[in-house]
Amino acid sequence: MFGFPYYGPFSSVLLTVLVSVLLSLLSPLSNASEMSELNTDSGSVTLTPGESVLAGKHWRYIETSQLTPEEVHTQLASLDVVTAWQQSTEDYLNLGMAHDGYWLTLSVTSEEDGQWYLRNRYSLLDLAILFQCPHGVTDSSQCSVTLGGDRIPYHERVIDHPNLILPVDVSAGQTYDLYLYVTTEGTYQLPMEFVGQEQLQEQLIHNGVFRGAYYAVMLAMALYNLVLFFAVRDRLYLYYTAFVSSFLFFHMNFEGSAYGYFWPDSPELNSFMVPLTFAISQFFFALFLPQLLYLRNYCPKADMVYRIYVPVTLAFAVMSFAAPYQTAVSWQNYVNSFLAIYTLIAGIRAWTQGHKPAKYFTLAWLAFMVGVVSANLSALGVIPGTPLVLYGYQIGSVFDVILISLAMGARINMLRDARERDQRRLTDSQNESIRLLKQYEDLYQNSLSGRFQLNSQCEVIGCNPAFASILGFRNVDEVLQVKPHLDQLIETPQASIELWDVLERHTQVSGYELTLMPKRGSAVKAILTMRRDKRGDDACWAGSFLNVTEKYEQENALQKLQENRQASMQQLVMGVSHEMNTPLGNIRLAATHIQDRVEHDVTQIDPDFKSAIHQVNDNIARLADLNKLIQSSMGDTSSQQPDSIYLRSWFSTWTEDTLKRYPKLELEVISYPDTALWRGQVTLLERVLNQLTDNAVVHNSEVYNGTQLYVRVSASLEDDSLTIEFQDNGRGISADAKDKIFMPFYTTRRAEATKKGLGLYEVHNLVTHVMGGSLNCPDVNQGFAIQITLPEVEQELRPAGDFPSQASW
Repeated sequence: MFGFPYYGPFSSVLLTVLVSVLLSLLSPLSNASEMSELNTDSGSVTLTPGESVLAGKHWRYIETSQLTPEEVHTQLASLDVVTAWQQSTEDYLNLGMAHDGYWLTLSVTSEEDGQWYLRNRYSLLDLAILFQCPHGVTDSSQCSVTLGGDRIPYHERVIDHPNLILPVDVSAGQTYDLYLYVTTEGTYQLPMEFVGQEQLQEQLIHNGVFRGAYYAVMLAMALYNLVLFFAVRDRLYLYYTAFVSSFLFFHMNFEGSAYGYFWPDSPELNSFMVPLTFAISQFFFALFLPQLLYLRNYCPKADMVYRIYVPVTLAFAVMSFAAPYQTAVSWQNYVNSFLAIYTLIAGIRAWTQGHKPAKYFTLAWLAFMVGVVSANLSALGVIPGTPLVLYGYQIGSVFDVILISLAMGARINMLRDARERDQRRLTDSQNESIRLLKQYEDLYQNSLSGRFQLNSQCEVIGCNPAFASILGFRNVDEVLQVKPHLDQLIETPQASIELWDVLERHTQVSGYELTLMPKRGSAVKAILTMRRDKRGDDACWAGSFLNVTEKYEQENALQKLQENRQASMQQLVMGVSHEMNTPLGNIRLAATHIQDRVEHDVTQIDPDFKSAIHQVNDNIARLADLNKLIQSSMGDTSSQQPDSIYLRSWFSTWTEDTLKRYPKLELEVISYPDTALWRGQVTLLERVLNQLTDNAVVHNSEVYNGTQLYVRVSASLEDDSLTIEFQDNGRGISADAKDKIFMPFYTTRRAEATKKGLGLYEVHNLVTHVMGGSLNCPDVNQGFAIQITLPEVEQELRPAGDFPSQASW
């Protein structure tokens, strides 16, 4: 039924192509030989008792159309035994694949009376009809007729055997003409021989023993791996069991045994069982091989190929029903032949990368392919069809199954070694875990932070010594005995309500500032971390807190010190400014009096004296302006009330006002997000931005006058904090001066400075002490930059020293 023996992916494509080329090169010689035998007498075979005779070179054949058994009887009478016959030159006749049928003929004589048999070792022939006629007779009614082939019911066979065996009854000295009509959808493989009855019985016994041993080995391997599957619960062994079983069933169909065992009265099943069973075996092979060779790790592309091949095998199974036999077989042969070579390459690749089972698999695959290739070459007539060659693929498959079983065993050893390594790693990991647990226990017991656990009623059910010590308990046992509720340890009920409200919404807090009340001692300022912890059906809480009382007191004392220093400096400056008012007034009065006398008596006054009087008046005016400036920078801003503004709208108005004051300034303002609403001391914010803009223009007057001064202001509102970045492209400041710019009366251009070095000092004072924000001067490549962060104000400003009672996120 096949152009080549149906071995699917086990066929060797390279050798098949090589053989085809050789045959094409030799075809002219073959044709010449055949033509030389045309119109000669048919071959004659002499049967000698005790000897078998190969019939291949004695056949003469002609090609004809496919006929029914009735048409065969009719055509026999019209055969021209003189012309159109071609003489075979091969011991094992192979006519290849064709859509028509063939007639074969030869003459046979015998030295003794006896029963002989014409045996063909290839079983997949659809129909074979043998006519044994007296010499020179072509009338089928005078001839004995025997039918064979896998398209007739099995019980009609003369010999109960999968091979085609046709009886030939001869008498001594008689000559008989044998006419054999054969047709098939596959390959016309005709390795036929004449054997005597005793020889046939001996061959069938040997064949039965061989087949039985083959079946036994295959079944044993299948059962062995099935037992391993139930032992180790690894699907690989189940896939291999299914593959071996399905391949054995395919082999039984290929050699014809399944026909006789399972459906002897349904020959129509033979038209699709071979391609169907082979597709099934390849389906399980495609599942088994990638896992055996770990193709995902060692050859990912091959793994992907076999993933695609799985649905292809299912398509082949459907094709075996829907497509013609020859089409289904051809497609399977082409695809599986190329895949055989690819599988060998994948096995070698996995082997070279150190995968031990791949070594056994590769050797098994090579052994099987050698057997298959030898059978292919024999079927093509390239090498003699000896029994070892004819059974090459069975022998190769036995080696294949056994070596793959060794590969499976090597895989078990590999898995066992891996399990032992994992066990060692697990033991080492457990030891390391115990060590870390002990280390953690030490850290837990000796930690400076108070660690605790709460049950679902929020009672303390576990803690470390630091917790007991910070909260005024004598030891941990006293805490566990009292089992205080967490609310009892919090300073105020309102603070407790706020804490649980946050925990209810977020199930955890981190960096939460809280005041705790110990059983003994004074209040404790703490930073709390707490989360919900599921343990069984009881919802528990786990947490820790760090005592920051000392740090808080130090920061509070430092802040008070800074405030006192700032207040002292403000009082000093304001006092000096206030005290300057009286002398300035007196000086101004005296200067005015002198000025009046000079103006009434202009003839007797020296002009230099007049000039000196004018300089005195000018300096008095400058001192008065400076005194007003000092009072302005130190002025009281407590009366400033917070207001709410939309940043985009407010900055748009500020930009227009600024450009009216400085029309040559290139000003860019960006605010984000578009709908940002901020609440704060808006008037002070405007003073800060105006002062920064004035500072940029005054200190970069040349750039401004050249209309090249660029100022960029960006404002963003995030987490209730307004961040403003102010930058110009002016001369900038040096690294040494960066630490001095916020000091009072510091300026690099005293003559041009309108506020005499008090501008940035005023900005610093307003941002940090009045508005509760912060500022810094980042490094930039060009110009001067300052970043200001201002908190959002609620209904009233919070005193700077207050300790927050809500969560700090």
